[in-house]
Amino acid sequence: MVAGRHRDDGHSLLRYVDRVAVRCNRCDTPGWVVGTPDSRRFRCLGCSQALNGGCGCSRCGSGDWVGPVRYCGYRPCGYCGHKWVSAEVRRARETSALRVLSADCSQCGRSSDVEVTRSRWRGNEAIDPDFGLPLRLVEKTSAGLLWAYNAEHLQALHDYAAARLREGSGHHRSMFSRLPQWMKLARNRVLLQRAVERLQRRLLQG
Repeated sequence: MVAGRHRDDGHSLLRYVDRVAVRCNRCDTPGWVVGTPDSRRFRCLGCSQALNGGCGCSRCGSGDWVGPVRYCGYRPCGYCGHKWVSAEVRRARETSALRVLSADCSQCGRSSDVEVTRSRWRGNEAIDPDFGLPLRLVEKTSAGLLWAYNAEHLQALHDYAAARLREGSGHHRSMFSRLPQWMKLARNRVLLQRAVERLQRRLLQG
């Protein structure tokens, strides 16, 4: 890499999921999500919680999940027949499963019961992609929230932050192209770099 120059090679965030620094959702003990792409696991050294995952695919949803969930569904209005009446609710974690939500029709204003299904909700939350555990490497800044999976992820962000010239790859799904806007602004270059360095020191300290 040329000094002061950063070239996006098009890689996605998935490059860094082989080892993810997390905290146990039950006792807050630091630990790691590890494993192969086909089999992920977390073992807490504090409370002995054990989580096992499948392929880690956001679509198949196999394996344990302790993170945010979304319930959503839609149906024709039960009164005027208007399509569609939709319902959605998000929760920080699953407590009791929801099967039906009430939703108002945008046409007639009457309420209908809508059957809903559950899915994992990641959004932009600072959680690991396999189990929804809170990430350990999280730093609040005046511009936004910074988080990372591991040391390699932090180094990639540090190289990006330190560069005065950034070249895109043309891949709209690359990790760097999908960074929050505040990280891409030149005025936040030093702020981002220092935040990454704080997380790097925290990781070294254990």
